[in-house]
Parts: sequence; structure tokens; C-alpha cells
Amino acid sequence: MVLKPAENPGRRLNPRLATGRGIAAAAALVLTATGLGSAVAATQVTVKNPGHLIAVGPVNTEHGFPSWYEDSTKTRVELCLDAENPLCGYLPGDVPNESAPISFPGNFPDEAFYMLAGSELDLPGGGRAVLVLGLEAAFANSVTDGDQVVFGRQRVVVKGGPANATLEFKHPYGTITIDTDGSGGGKLVEDISPAIGNFNTALKSNIGPFLKWDPAIAPAAPDGYLGDPNQEHAVTGSPMNYNKFSITGGGLNLETTQFGLMGKISTNRGVSADGAVLNGDMIDVFASSGPEAQLQVDGQGPAFETTPMVSDPGSGRYYARIKLNGTAPESIKITNIGDKPASSSTTRVATPSTVAVTKASFDGAALTVSAVSSETGALTVTDIGTLDNATPGTQTEKSFPVIAPPATVTVKTASGGSASLPVTISGGGATPVGLDPITPQPDPGPVTDTGGGTGSVTPAPVDPNAPATASATAASPSLNRGGTVQLDGTRSTGAISYKWRQVSGPAVTLSSDTAAKPVVSIPFYAKSTDTAPLMDKGDGSVKIELVVTDMNGASSAPATIDLAIQADTLAVDSGSRHRVGKDMRITGTSTLGNSTALLIPATTVVIYDTTPGRAVTKLGTAQVDTLGTWSFQAKPGPNRQITSVMVQSSRGGTATGAVTAR
Repeated sequence: MVLKPAENPGRRLNPRLATGRGIAAAAALVLTATGLGSAVAATQVTVKNPGHLIAVGPVNTEHGFPSWYEDSTKTRVELCLDAENPLCGYLPGDVPNESAPISFPGNFPDEAFYMLAGSELDLPGGGRAVLVLGLEAAFANSVTDGDQVVFGRQRVVVKGGPANATLEFKHPYGTITIDTDGSGGGKLVEDISPAIGNFNTALKSNIGPFLKWDPAIAPAAPDGYLGDPNQEHAVTGSPMNYNKFSITGGGLNLETTQFGLMGKISTNRGVSADGAVLNGDMIDVFASSGPEAQLQVDGQGPAFETTPMVSDPGSGRYYARIKLNGTAPESIKITNIGDKPASSSTTRVATPSTVAVTKASFDGAALTVSAVSSETGALTVTDIGTLDNATPGTQTEKSFPVIAPPATVTVKTASGGSASLPVTISGGGATPVGLDPITPQPDPGPVTDTGGGTGSVTPAPVDPNAPATASATAASPSLNRGGTVQLDGTRSTGAISYKWRQVSGPAVTLSSDTAAKPVVSIPFYAKSTDTAPLMDKGDGSVKIELVVTDMNGASSAPATIDLAIQADTLAVDSGSRHRVGKDMRITGTSTLGNSTALLIPATTVVIYDTTPGRAVTKLGTAQVDTLGTWSFQAKPGPNRQITSVMVQSSRGGTATGAVTAR
């Protein structure tokens, strides 16, 4: 299977479509549903990869992704970032300006690959089964710094296969079982795991060691690459010694050794800027990389010249002491000029601490802190209080009455210097035992907060005779279930205090009702623990009011914000079925407007039996996968015929649909 445009577009795998533009959910296995006691869903990963990847390189600050990933054979691969290089496998439109070099963020693809492999099997009657294996660099929302994610994916999609059959697919990294529907279609997608900025999660994926063109079969792979995505070829590298893609079951027994393969072998070592400290008129710079790397500290105009770093042979440690001319910069950049392309890393320049903590002791009733500083002025004990510092260079001590001491005390000076010391416990009685624990409900998963801070804002000088005027805006006109939106009252005039309140709509939570820029959040709608359908709607709107007060104590007229609650659109597929005594398969879709953002946690749907003539009962739950689809399967399923269902979503949607008996 060729991984680029071919003469017959119906016969190629578009790698960008194969992996999916934008990430709609972050999860491991997303198509297996549960909820009917001992019922078992057939679509699942049945044999997992024992190989995996073993290391991830330092982050390249040119684009914010790791310089490389390494497998157990010590092969390293890097992102292939050359739009005009056919071995990188880019399709038209992947890079905004294909005639210009790739650069971040203005001319950077929304997804790129460390490795991408694909294979396909032709099925009797014109159907196909398609395999995708990849280690992908992408963005949770858009091509911006701070949105970088890397994940490993295995995906099998079958269309036009045997209907209502259980098929087994084997590939170099494991085995997948898929239960097809009435049209002979089915799929499984596993992503491990899109986590913003956490590039170690991909080491746990089903990818690795990296596949390579089989060197025993001509032609040889292009120098410096795992293979050529423009032509199919036999591969090697399977930790199970199974370098094929095969299908069995439903009367089928097919296999192929041909794969499309893309990946650039990395000779880069990368670089990690470990620190830079200002010491008088010198900056001490610390970095790490592979042995024998060529690192330099990039010069910054008149402040200092470009300076090579020194290293003890074989250590991977690098150091430079740089003479400073004038004011120190806020940050320095270290470049590994031996890498092609050059890799780099940036770190802030820190000032040496002018304070030391000499004691941090808790006796059960009070926390005693001692410190000494060369600066004049009070010292701040973080979250505790202040220490007098009348005479610089002299130790000062104070006891603070607390019942819950911190594990570590941090003391800061007015100029920003700080020092820490673990707290030692010198006395105190045992804490009274508590009540018996309550059985916790299932964890709904993390919620991404994209709002800003909620601290106070220093108001600009105002005319004391001018009345205060409230102005309220929101970072977004809509609010997604389980999400947040930041409100902003700083455009109000004459305000010295703020007061927010909800006027109408479904209940929401304000992070603060007196902050200038609070964050409003709304809970999820349906939950996996629900036992009956919710009667209130999951959509609608929320009205929030802001009143500000001026320096004379007079309140303004209220300003209001209307936030639309955006619920997802649910649908139940017409092919949903229930065969009493055999199996049940209910499938559907969930879409949230035009959003392609990373939804953490993935959307959950709760499925209820609404067959006429009997009470509504819960069947189970399922998660929405990266393609916006969900599937609930059970074998053998309920022992009474189900003809209709209602589905409710954690994102606010509700839908009904018919279930056929066949």
C-alpha cells in the first residue's frame, strides 16, 4: 500500500486521513463497550506488543517536539520535516506553503510522523481491510506552542467483509479481533496516548521496534530512511517475527507481506538546556546531549559572543562560563550544530539565591522557620507568613501556629531569590482516625481548563466623580459540557471591586464571584453511573451578570453575558441490531459542532432500552472514539428483544433510534 497519491486514488492510503486530522479523543482502546454484566465485546486487542519503544530524546525548541524516539534495536527516528522530499510522504495541502521550508508555527503541518506504516488486503466482492501503524506528532487544538502531543496508533478498518462475523487480524505488533456489522464493516482504533507536552506516554504504545524494509529483498531502503512511502515492500522488525498483515474468520484466510513505510532515521543527538545561572558578570551554562556532540551557546548581540561548550569525554555533560557585557538576558539558547538539521534548547537565566533556610521544624502546634539573607527587607515564607530581616547576613527566626505544616518550606526575598528546606517533625500527637471510607464513584477523568488566572487586577487611575460602568465579555460565546470559559470584567471603568452572579440557565460554577477574570465551568451531562435518563435538556443558555463598585461605594448598572451551551449531536445508526440469544450491536455517532479539539476525557454515551410496553432500563455505556463514533456490543446480550433505544451523552446530547431484529 503506497503512502502517497497514486494513479488510482481508491487504491492508496492517505496517511493524514488514515490517522485523522485533529484529535477528537484521548484514550487507549476506545471501541470496546461494557455494561451488561459478563457480556463480552468482540472488537478488541487480543495480543499486545511485547516490544515497545525505550527512549525519547530532548525536545527541539524549534518546533516543540522530541528530537527523536529510540527502539530496542537502538534505532532512532526523527520527524521528517521537508515538504519537497518525497520520502517524507507529505500530501498536497499538508504544509501551508509547500514551496517554502517547514517552519514553526507559520508553515508547519498539523501532523507529522516519526514512523508510518500501512498495509491492505483485498476481500472477495470488492471489500478491503486497511491497517495503519504510526508514531504521530500532532496538536491538541491547533498549530500553536503548548499544544504538542505525540501518540502511537494502531488502526484496522474493514469494509465490505463478511457480515455479522468475527474476524481476526494479525500484524507485526499484535492481533486485533473485530466484530463486523450487517454491511461487513468494522474498525478498531487505539491511540496511546495524546497528552499535551508529555512525550513519554508514546513509549507505552503498541509501536516498536520500528519497521524497516527487509534488506534481503531488493531494492534496499533509501539511505537514512526506514523505507520509501511511494512503493510497497516487505518489512522486518516485528518483535513477534510476524512481518505480515493477515485476516482469518468469516470464511477468509488472506495475508500480505507488502507495506507502505515512512520514517527518517535520526543521526541527531538533540540537546537539553539544563540551566543557566548569573554569577556576577558571568553566566554559567549547563546542558546535556549524547557523547561527542557539538554544542554552542548562541551569542546575543553585545551581551556575549557565541561560545562552544566543553565536555568530559563520554559523559554527555556540557558546560560553558560566559563573560557578560552589560545586562543579562532573560534566556539563552543552546544549539547542537552537529545535528542536521541543527537542534536547539532554551532555558531562562536564573540569579543565584541570596537567602538560605537554616531551620524548618514542626512540633505539633507551631512551625518554626529560620533563615538568613544578604538582602534588606522582610522575607516571605510561602503560604505561611513573613520573617523580619532587619540586619542582612544575620539569622532570623519565627514560629507560626499551624496544624498542617507543608512538606517543604520555601523562603523568598523581595528581589525573587528563594531557597527551600524539608520540614522536620519534632513532636505532636497522632491525628484522630476518621469515619469509614465511602465507596468512590468512577473517575470521570481530567478536565482541561483553558481559562486564565483569577487573581485581582490593579485598576487604572479613574476620575473619582465618574460613575462606574460594568463591561462583561467572555473568551467564547459558547460553553461545552465539562468545559470552561473565562469571563473578563477588566474593561469596566471606575471599578475597584467586582461581583458576578448567575441569572438564569443550567447551574454553572464560577471560580470566583469577586475576581476580575473568573472562569465559569459547567458539569458533564449524562454520567456512566446514571441509572435512568435525564429529563432536563443538556443544551440551552446561561446568563451571567456583572456589577462593579467605584471608589465611592456606588454600584454600576449590571452588564450581562449570554453563553450558549453547546451540546453534541448524537445519532443511532440504522444498522443497529439485536439477535436474541446471539449478539447485540448498537452503534452511532457524536459530533460537537465544528470542534476538532482534544476532548479529555473522551465523550461517554449511556444507552437505555426504550422498547414499547415495558419500563425504560439501562443497557450500558460506551466511549466515543477518535473518529466521532461509538459502539456498544454484547454477546449474547439481553434475553428479550430490544427494538428501540435512547442514548444520552456526557456532552449534553440525546438521541433515539430503532434496533432491528436480524
